[in-house]
Amino acid sequence: KAWRKMTKPAIILVHGLRGDHHGLKEVGEGLEKKGYKVYIPDLPGYGDEVALENQSLRGYADWLKSYIESLNLKQPPIIVGHSMGSIVTSHFLRIYPNSADLRSVALSPIVRTPKGQKRSNFSVAVICGFLKLLSGHARYRFMRSKFVSLIISHTLSYDHRRQKYIDRMHFEYCGRFTSTISLMNDIRLSMCEQTVVPTKGKALYIMGDHDRLTKVRNVETRIAGNKIVALSVIQKKGHLINYECPQKIANLIDDFIQANS
Repeated sequence: KAWRKMTKPAIILVHGLRGDHHGLKEVGEGLEKKGYKVYIPDLPGYGDEVALENQSLRGYADWLKSYIESLNLKQPPIIVGHSMGSIVTSHFLRIYPNSADLRSVALSPIVRTPKGQKRSNFSVAVICGFLKLLSGHARYRFMRSKFVSLIISHTLSYDHRRQKYIDRMHFEYCGRFTSTISLMNDIRLSMCEQTVVPTKGKALYIMGDHDRLTKVRNVETRIAGNKIVALSVIQKKGHLINYECPQKIANLIDDFIQANS
């Protein structure tokens, strides 16, 4: 029915740690083919963007609010965050619930048990302690090296049919950070904070069943009894679902939006 047709909302995709907008480019292209206007900004401190002075969840929330306002959209956008981006976007929606559509999507959300959080805190201390031992230049070269990129891409992906592509994308675009100091701050943020479960609107969590950063059962436990959040688990995929199955993600996001229009 023509009277029921509405203009599709704009979608803002927010990437994760070490990456830039290229990491969500394929997902964005899939959504654009479905008629959405898609925006993929670089987080502050990545790509060509200067790092925040207040590099905190509140600082990122303020940045995202300003970014949305700069777009002058006719209707609130839907926010999609991947990995650390899901932490940023979920906190943004908690702090500024009137600045975006309350239908949100978290790709590879970060959810930990108390025991898992202790291990994560210990890992942060070890990683940052090691990096501090290196000189500024050596630290920068190490974190931008192909060696580090390959370790991360092979550890976080599971479907190796696209492994060469994932390796290339990581090497080309996951080292474009402003400084190792800002990167270390984001490592702490991504490993010490979690994706906030919303209390308003509707949300979709999409993750791979072999995600090595967040176990499916932890997410299921966290959202148990919550009628707001739906979980879609993609089989035989890892944490890097944005690279492993971008079109599948675009389809799931579109289905979610259409079902909750």
